[in-house]
Amino acid sequence: MTLETVVYEDRLPKWLWLWLPVALAFLLLILGLFMPGELYNQWIGNERDGILETSHTIIPAISFFVALRILFHPNLRNFSWLWFWILIAALGSFYMSGEEASWGQHWFQWSTSSDWAAINDQGETNFHNTSSWLDQKPRTILEIGILVGGIILPLLYHYRPALWSHPLSIIVPTLHLFPTALIAEITRMTERVLAALDSSFRLFQRASEVQELFFALFVLFYLILFLRRLKELKRQVP
Repeated sequence: MTLETVVYEDRLPKWLWLWLPVALAFLLLILGLFMPGELYNQWIGNERDGILETSHTIIPAISFFVALRILFHPNLRNFSWLWFWILIAALGSFYMSGEEASWGQHWFQWSTSSDWAAINDQGETNFHNTSSWLDQKPRTILEIGILVGGIILPLLYHYRPALWSHPLSIIVPTLHLFPTALIAEITRMTERVLAALDSSFRLFQRASEVQELFFALFVLFYLILFLRRLKELKRQVP
């Protein structure tokens, strides 16, 4: 079986790629609009142990182990250049998971040294609060990557199927990841539009944290999809 055919046969459970992100977005929308602000900030948006912050640690940790499984998959040898691609995903997932928990400080509550607190704008033992090069810029790169790889390219490939014949197409996700990517972009887009209109209303509370949840889900779904492609190749390619 050719690589092109395998790409067309991507399979992710519908509850995973469609209903889960839609349900999460709807739930966070409803909770943000109708849940008392103090309760929302305490249970959902808390910077240290809220549900959103915890998800930013757990989901990338799962992605890290999925990426490791891909790196050690025997069929990856057929695409040597992909090793570096998945390594970036593994390191990025490891970094996001560790940073979001301040490498365990949020859980074990150790104190930050005075020297590190002096360069960390939140007084935590992490790197992303010390420089925009370790926080906003990587986030922007990831957002652009999800916009291109989760929305633009899947739509382009959907309407121009001949593009799947290109060897690099193995890294292009199908429309399975479109809902998660679209929600990730909409959460902050609505906040930016409302801010530009000088409105105090917010569709999503702590929209940047909500967006990070869908960033993390996108990476996880992408790696699961990629692993399934490799398994399909191993099973069907002589």
